[in-house]
Amino acid sequence: MFWRKALNLLDLLDYVEKNPKDYENRWKLAKKLYQNKDYSLALEHLTILKNEWEPYVNVYRFLSATLYRLGKYEESINELKKAIEKWDKEPGLYEQLGRALISAGKIEEARKVYEKLAEICPEHKWAQTAVSRIESFLSKKHVRKTPFPFTFGSEFDLLPESICKRCGAENKGYIDRCWKCGESLTPETTRADLTTTDINLAPVAMLTPEIIMLLLGLVTISFISVNIFMSLKFLLGDYKSVHVSLTFWDIYRHELFPARFITTIILLFISPIFIKLGLNITGLREKIPYNLIILTGLIIASFISLSSWLPKPLFLWGFIMVPIFSFLVIFGTFATSLIKTLNLCLFQMFMLFISTVIIFSAVESHILNTFINPFTQIPAVARFFKYQHIQPPHTMELKSTDGSPITKNIAFEKTGSYWLDIRANRIKIDLFLDNIDTFICEVNKGETKPIIYYKNRSDKLSANCSVNTDEIFTFKISTENKTPFVARIQSLFILSPQ
Repeated sequence: MFWRKALNLLDLLDYVEKNPKDYENRWKLAKKLYQNKDYSLALEHLTILKNEWEPYVNVYRFLSATLYRLGKYEESINELKKAIEKWDKEPGLYEQLGRALISAGKIEEARKVYEKLAEICPEHKWAQTAVSRIESFLSKKHVRKTPFPFTFGSEFDLLPESICKRCGAENKGYIDRCWKCGESLTPETTRADLTTTDINLAPVAMLTPEIIMLLLGLVTISFISVNIFMSLKFLLGDYKSVHVSLTFWDIYRHELFPARFITTIILLFISPIFIKLGLNITGLREKIPYNLIILTGLIIASFISLSSWLPKPLFLWGFIMVPIFSFLVIFGTFATSLIKTLNLCLFQMFMLFISTVIIFSAVESHILNTFINPFTQIPAVARFFKYQHIQPPHTMELKSTDGSPITKNIAFEKTGSYWLDIRANRIKIDLFLDNIDTFICEVNKGETKPIIYYKNRSDKLSANCSVNTDEIFTFKISTENKTPFVARIQSLFILSPQ
């Protein structure tokens, strides 16, 4: 129900802006804004109706009620007095004027208004009671310092039961339901501090723009906090450790963290800008508060960043949920039509995707000190992994069953992506001996240029080094006492023995 009302409200706002002389629909809009407790905007439209439309008592009643809700008691009183000059037999005007006078502290004047109300409407349910209570209040020696000397029951409101809270239609006499829309006009509670307006609009009041912004703010803060926690945990843990990336997932989780972090920070700033731009493109100009746009942009960007921390089995599902989550947030927050929401969501996703690619490539270009063209490198990386019969890591074993030395020349094939060739240029070497012995493990570029050299006494070794593609590297392993051994070489590159 709330979403349908919000949807109709924003569509009506859009229509009235394009058709400013359609006073009937502006009147409908003003009543809906009042019901949604958007009193400032309702006041703007009610003032236009009062000045430009034909005189209408209910316009004055809503106008004075709106001024009252905004705490402008004197202005509310003045509007009601002007209306009484035109409609001096309208009981509802006197009811509102009396309440406004009490709120303004003008108790004696309020008594006169209720006396007049009892005079023009002798059968009124509580006019004479109001007069009696005010007189009793004024007769006390010690007057309490409060503008509310008494309260009426829940049936008392600025827009009393004769005015429908749902459609604004005037109902003659004291009837149970509105003649126009069928809305109940009878109070449904006995609480003295709850008006019929509060009852009828409870679902809407629960999701006012202020509450929506509060909820969005809390969710955004929680998302950003989790992102900060995950980043700090990674920085203080895995990022400091030496790591060899043998799969694309390893590269993503470890090598690309700086680029991911910087991209996230920039997305948090530009995401609200894209939403505002999308709103302008879809025709919803100046309808959504800027702080709501900012919060919506932040929550979408922070959700994208949060999805990037998901474990491998859930990673794909996380990014599938990004457009769905964005659609639901935009639709629920802005309450635009489904088509406009879809268009805005698609625009937002497209701009965020393009921005992510450009920012990510720029950061990687700076880190690697070489220009990374995303339009050639992304397809190249995709082709490399798509056409692999055996997915990385690629492994080669060097085995000596009798402990004799091994010398092996190995080349590492290009991946087709110069970015991937740079990012995946580290290999892992694991050596296992049958018994503890003194061994030598070395890797040379060519025959003589050493890259690593280890001489230890142990039964195992784990080491890593950097290599270049399309170059030959010589691996030499020997043991002092001819102890059998197995060496395992792992790399994201395809290993080619020479």
